[in-house]
Amino acid sequence: MMVQNVKKATDFYKIQDATASNIPVDEKHDFYVDFSEFRRSFQEKKIYRNLSINARTKECTELVQPRKIFLSGYRGTGKTSELLKLNNAIDDTKCYFTIFVDISDEELDTNNIQTVDILILMLEKLLEKLQNGGASIEDGIIESFYTWYSTRIEEVKTSTSASVSIEAEVSASTSFLSFLKLTAKTKSQLKGSGESKETIRRVFNQHFSDFVTKFNEFILTTKGKLQNSSSSYRDILFIIDGFEKIGSYADRKKILIEDSNKFTLIRTHMLITLPIELFNEMSILTNFGTILRLPLIDLELPGAKEKIKEFILKRVDRKLFKDEDTIDEIIQYGAGHPRQTLQIISRAYTVADEDILDLKSVKDAVQEIGQELSSLNQDEMQILQDIKNDKTPSATDAYIRLKEKNILFEYSDEKIHSINPVLESSSLFQKRLESLDA
Repeated sequence: MMVQNVKKATDFYKIQDATASNIPVDEKHDFYVDFSEFRRSFQEKKIYRNLSINARTKECTELVQPRKIFLSGYRGTGKTSELLKLNNAIDDTKCYFTIFVDISDEELDTNNIQTVDILILMLEKLLEKLQNGGASIEDGIIESFYTWYSTRIEEVKTSTSASVSIEAEVSASTSFLSFLKLTAKTKSQLKGSGESKETIRRVFNQHFSDFVTKFNEFILTTKGKLQNSSSSYRDILFIIDGFEKIGSYADRKKILIEDSNKFTLIRTHMLITLPIELFNEMSILTNFGTILRLPLIDLELPGAKEKIKEFILKRVDRKLFKDEDTIDEIIQYGAGHPRQTLQIISRAYTVADEDILDLKSVKDAVQEIGQELSSLNQDEMQILQDIKNDKTPSATDAYIRLKEKNILFEYSDEKIHSINPVLESSSLFQKRLESLDA
């Protein structure tokens, strides 16, 4: 997932690689910066507390009821980096055997995805970590689940035409390796399209309650073995990321909101990312778990601007900026949004007149990005005009889209809205606002 070989830009023509906004990093990476103390209303201890872990001593109490925690936040605000950090830290406590699942990391087809696809990926990742993580789990533990699963695969194969038959060999012997290979083959079919993909879904959905039962039996048995092994893990935690990269809002809502009970049926702990546009569905999700929000970085907090500067200078050498004013301008227009900050630097690189980032290149970059953000419909423009006039917007579809597009920014749970300053600087946006006022 992480692009570990990307280095700090010490040469002007390396800026684009160093500021690629789709590179998630954990605390072990040179680019990593901890913003946790500059996000109002968010504290990591809330996640630890929900998992019954003492964040200070790393001691934990086993929970009777599985916890489902939804972490919401803007795209590019650092959710994946936060989850990667938590994955490492929580696993190190031995409180939870953590399994990181990124559904968007070329694992599944995010333009055509269903809940059952994700559950099969979760199973594969669990088996993979058990196989590679040194856990002493006997092959006999998976026998019942493997028998059930292989029967479903044979059912898929007999229901699919020979020309597109699933290429998954069911082994006569029962072992972790054979089960892992079988789930990996199943998942690879779910990445594509066509008859075999739809047949796998149909078969597993027809037997969904049995699938859940076998999954839960396997988790319970594995948990017991982990507790009694030399590793002494107390429980199992899935950390599931990548939902915001699912192709359509309708699909995201179907999986995370309408099918949320399916995740609840899996009797294990989960920490799941929740796209910002689904935060308004929290009344439904609170029936199944706890919702926490990872806000943008509040530049008004003492030390926040210095922390953003550290974030910038870890990726781009100071000598590539003409002066401190240039860096300050980037920070101001970045508005506490890490991805937007990187996008401004990258765009300034492409428009710079010389091989240096200066105020002119930053302003030109901001104007270009602002023009692109100005492609808003009438309903969206009306909401922005209302906010400019200090009116509180209603949670309409247009309002949801504005948050999804990174137009409306929030820095706490208090629902205080701020219009993206890059958009506000756009001359096109200003003209459109004036036409509404006319």
